[in-house]
Amino acid sequence: MREEPAEPRPSSTVILLREERGGFSVLMLERHGNIAFPGAHVFPGGIVEPSDTDACGALLPSAQEWAAAGEGDRPPEAIVYWMAAARELFEEVGILLARRHGRPVERLPGAQVADLRRRVLGGEPFGRVLASADLVPATDDLFYFARWITPITNPRRWDTRFLIGRMPAGQEPTVDGTETVSCTWFTPADALAAYESGAISLIPPTVRTLDDLARFATIDAALEAARVRVVRARRPEVVIDGDVTTIAYPDNTGTDAPPRQLVLRDGRWRPTS
Repeated sequence: MREEPAEPRPSSTVILLREERGGFSVLMLERHGNIAFPGAHVFPGGIVEPSDTDACGALLPSAQEWAAAGEGDRPPEAIVYWMAAARELFEEVGILLARRHGRPVERLPGAQVADLRRRVLGGEPFGRVLASADLVPATDDLFYFARWITPITNPRRWDTRFLIGRMPAGQEPTVDGTETVSCTWFTPADALAAYESGAISLIPPTVRTLDDLARFATIDAALEAARVRVVRARRPEVVIDGDVTTIAYPDNTGTDAPPRQLVLRDGRWRPTS
């Protein structure tokens, strides 16, 4: 009997951008060898936890365009994915997207950050931990960039929301040493070049996202594109034709951008129109 496809696990990831001379870079983490995607460079993120429903005053971006009902995530239910993204970012690299009395938090005392992070890693709800410090998650600073569902042929599957935002001023990433062993800022083009040379390992959705990001000259341009995207739930399809394997990524953003494909050559997934 044919086995039913694995149920995709809801998850969120954060594309965190930092200004660079002539453009921008994106934060990428190297995964520990004994968790999902061992050794791969990925964006901070992970699965949605039940406690992420405890939003504690968190908001979705007011200017975001949304898919029609039944086609993708919509407010107010979508807030759980934004909470998961902000929580995972804090857990994995200690970057805190938060406000106090309506003003962005740039830098907190190191001891306070360590205590808050310890509590979140210990399982306390992220929103409640921040509320105890008179903070509110700045989830509305993250825009919707993409959503990809793992093809049905994979034994382990995820339904991942890719959110994008700026690196907050005055903070520096610090890896947790458990799920993540290192972190590096790459321009999208440099990350793809490092992957092509074999210096780093990437999974297909990351290659697809970096290929998309490489089209933008500035952070403002990337964020504006994300703001007006109408992200829908779409599943890429794996196609095997003889000895050629491709993953076809349909357009899921409501733009006029053509669908993209990744083709597997010499052990690397390479973007192609």
